[in-house]
Amino acid sequence: MHMTRRYFLKSTGALAVYCGINPLHTLADVGLTANDVKPVKRGKTFVAIFLRGGMDGLNFIVPYKDPGYQALRRTIALSNPGTDNANGVLDLDGFFGLNPRGAALMPLFKNGTAMALHAVGYDLNTRSHFEEQDTWETGVTGNTVSSDGWLNRHLITSEGHGPVRAISIGDVLPRILRGKAPAFALHGISDLAMPAADNISDTEMMAAIEHAYCTPPREHEAAARDLLAQTGQTTLEGVRMIKSKMAQIKDSTVQYPKTEFARRLQEVARVIKADIGLEVAEVDYGGWDTHQNQGNSNGQYGNLVQGFAEGMAAFAADLGDRLNDVLVLTMSDFGRTAAENGTGGTDHGWANCMLALGGGLATSSAGGIVKPVLSKWPGLDKSQLHQGRDLLHTTDFRDVLGEVVSVHLGNPQIKTVLPSHDFKPVGLLRGAISA
Repeated sequence: MHMTRRYFLKSTGALAVYCGINPLHTLADVGLTANDVKPVKRGKTFVAIFLRGGMDGLNFIVPYKDPGYQALRRTIALSNPGTDNANGVLDLDGFFGLNPRGAALMPLFKNGTAMALHAVGYDLNTRSHFEEQDTWETGVTGNTVSSDGWLNRHLITSEGHGPVRAISIGDVLPRILRGKAPAFALHGISDLAMPAADNISDTEMMAAIEHAYCTPPREHEAAARDLLAQTGQTTLEGVRMIKSKMAQIKDSTVQYPKTEFARRLQEVARVIKADIGLEVAEVDYGGWDTHQNQGNSNGQYGNLVQGFAEGMAAFAADLGDRLNDVLVLTMSDFGRTAAENGTGGTDHGWANCMLALGGGLATSSAGGIVKPVLSKWPGLDKSQLHQGRDLLHTTDFRDVLGEVVSVHLGNPQIKTVLPSHDFKPVGLLRGAISA
């Protein structure tokens, strides 16, 4: 069934009011009117992967040519390319190399569908897990207590092309998607299997919608029930459409790793292939707070890198040509200290790397792959480190997110989605202004 713009406005508008949200009041809250809301690019999806705990970017995308790297990490440093079969980095551009446990990503770097950004952060980093996760998820620095998620602000300031615009694969809706626009958490695609028999009652439908999408505020219950009586058939048609689309998806022939992270990526791929208008998805991958016994290519850190790389490679293979319309981007609380600590680990630090995956990256030209790593490298000499201990940031993370919103998703309301920031070009995506 073709999802028309008229159907989309009917179904999601009704759902928003049912959940106690008045879209016009919400727009007024951010200084916009209905005329300011424009459709996003059709068929584009953004997948945010949050590496919770503070991922050590220096041992993932390794600056092996920087003389400070080996000196700062005497037991956890990786070796130069070709010098150690088990522990040598995989060369990316003659300066940076990939942790060998991330080998599954190398074909993606070579064909231009993967790119790393390095030395990314911002100047008010507190090194607190809670505060920095909030900052990256709200896109607001300083006081984030009352802020909604920046991806939710994207949803409320733009118009989509289907009934399911935003999901998180997990049990709890993350901060990045919380706000006044409808978005919900799914443990798996089976959560979309709401009852859709022809003889379904209003009570059953209402219970299913409340479970999957929201719980109406008590003061809105009576109005919500009246609304359901008026729009129940439209909502029911939408549920049937989703179930029909999901049922048409053939099982993937790609073998995903048997990990929870890979399972979540597989679920996202299924929703993307269902063509139900998904434009934003979020997946968590935790365990990166490596204060002790971090290792290099071995140990807990190496295991995390391999799990990440193999899951991402399977996801890319599963999507096939659809990857041209998908952008995946990693985020984390913060980077780690440039020097290892006394227990073979690293502590909370400053700037970090991000990994991008997709078909629209500005990684290649007529001459081939030219930018597997995008960075204004600050250096690892003690005089170049932030406060003498951390990798200095040279790219503001909000500039990267700004390209996601404006270039990939096509939402012109970038200053509302990511407020109080003067944007500078990064050059991550084709069509963006180069830095």
